[in-house]
Amino acid sequence: MIRGWGENRWLVLDTLAVVTGFVGGLGAVVFRWLAGGVQGLFFGPVAAAVSGGDGGVVLLPVLGGLAVGLLILRVAPEARGEGIPALMEALHKRGGRIRRRTGPAILIASAVTIGSGGSAGRESPISQIGASFGSLLGQRLRLAVADVQILAVSGFVAGLAGTFNAPLGSAIFGMEVVARRFSLIDAVPLLLSAVIGAATASAFLGQSPVFTPPEIAFSTQELWLCFLLGLALGVLSLLWVRLFIGAEGLFERLPLPAGLKPGLGGLVAGVSALYLLDYGVMGVGYDGVERILSVASGPAGSDVFRLVLFLLALAAAKALATASTLGSGGCGGTIGPTLFVGVALGASFGLLFGHLVPAAEGHAPAYALLGAAAFLAGSAGAPLASVVLISEMASDYALLPALMITSAASYAVASIGLSGSTIFTFQLLRRGVSLDSGEALLERVLVRDAMAREVVSLGPETTVREAMARIFGENVRGFPVLEGGELAGIVTFDDLRNVPEERQDEVRVGEVAVKEVIVAFPDENMKEAMDRLYKNNVGRLPVVERDDPKKVVGIVTRTDAIAAYEVLSRDGS
Repeated sequence: MIRGWGENRWLVLDTLAVVTGFVGGLGAVVFRWLAGGVQGLFFGPVAAAVSGGDGGVVLLPVLGGLAVGLLILRVAPEARGEGIPALMEALHKRGGRIRRRTGPAILIASAVTIGSGGSAGRESPISQIGASFGSLLGQRLRLAVADVQILAVSGFVAGLAGTFNAPLGSAIFGMEVVARRFSLIDAVPLLLSAVIGAATASAFLGQSPVFTPPEIAFSTQELWLCFLLGLALGVLSLLWVRLFIGAEGLFERLPLPAGLKPGLGGLVAGVSALYLLDYGVMGVGYDGVERILSVASGPAGSDVFRLVLFLLALAAAKALATASTLGSGGCGGTIGPTLFVGVALGASFGLLFGHLVPAAEGHAPAYALLGAAAFLAGSAGAPLASVVLISEMASDYALLPALMITSAASYAVASIGLSGSTIFTFQLLRRGVSLDSGEALLERVLVRDAMAREVVSLGPETTVREAMARIFGENVRGFPVLEGGELAGIVTFDDLRNVPEERQDEVRVGEVAVKEVIVAFPDENMKEAMDRLYKNNVGRLPVVERDDPKKVVGIVTRTDAIAAYEVLSRDGS
């Protein structure tokens, strides 16, 4: 157990984040290889056995879905569907604690889902590998809850960065969407982990950008069109979220065994892709993105409306295939498919704008990238991360002003339409989990009801050596110091370890204790106490009476807050 980090806390945490980033980056490599192997199996020997041409290929995601259904039911039911909501729940409800078997289960189930032709993104399972490792590392070292959460998110962003080769955008996405409340200082381990994750994955997979659009042409005269595009995609991203959540509800209501539902979802996905097998509707879809960008960059001529209809149909097919794949219980992510649909929609609007506005003619590839950012911003609630992610993924920063306008407009529209929810939080709400209610629940718990009433303390005359032995024996990081029954200070392992070994028998606790103690009061709520605890980066607060601030009546810790929250969440009160 790492104790009393003191001024070295962030150095140690940053070091652990680097290790987590390396594992997250390796996770990206392993998953790519695993999914590629599964794909080779399904589209090779299995497809040959099924035969039947394109019609036979449609059956592949059915077989994959059935295999995944059995895996999920028997190993890890929480692995079904999109993985990011499960991570968010672990972060905000369980202090970042992720079950040991969750990561491997998601890894295998997602590889089968995607490799067999199910429509899903690989970023979620890859990120779960890193997040699971970071969480388990923090738990193994018995770190504070806040540090376990940081390591879990660090692992997540490492996997995301390894997937998209976009470290900065991935770190911002982790803070903006997954963590939701991280401070600037928390960004350091996330950035380190993201950079290491991207570098590790690139060392094995190469550094080519996810999107390789043709030369981007764009004019500032088109910024008003960017705003219109953002408004339109805000509405469409809202519909995409509704479709996805509706599919989840529909499959839940079907009177079928749960293990068979992913097979049915695979059938819907296969049929959706039947006439579009070469355009990425099945699987991750990045090859389809390249084809869309190629189509958008070519001369439209008199076929512009036919191309627009084709791109809209492609977007609808991908959305339906993804909603049915994941909504039925298949495993994978929504970020990749969301980007695909956004690219198709953006390209279709770009072709229309080019036909109607001379200044926008031939600029459809730029609008395709803008569409990807806007669609992700609206559906995931990530306006800032979307701007940076798309810039990094395309290795082109010329569109930054346009990306900002488009993403902000889309986010504003979708946020209003979804009442501040996102595709991730909606999935949690369907399971009866509300992240936004966490603070409200803690506001209903008084400190006196959650605190430990048995106060283990030290006297000011206790020697440092005796205090060190007590700290290790009690398995805590510090004690309040009481003199004559009154609070005289607080002493932690950091304070004690600074005393030289040869003087630990002569120096008294009262000489090294902190006299200005941060306290809590019995009649305040747990949210107030936890805010004070996090703000001052301490692990525990002595609880004192308001009218007698020297009288200690209890101790409250972060663990007490989590325990209180779990009880209320379970009881639904």
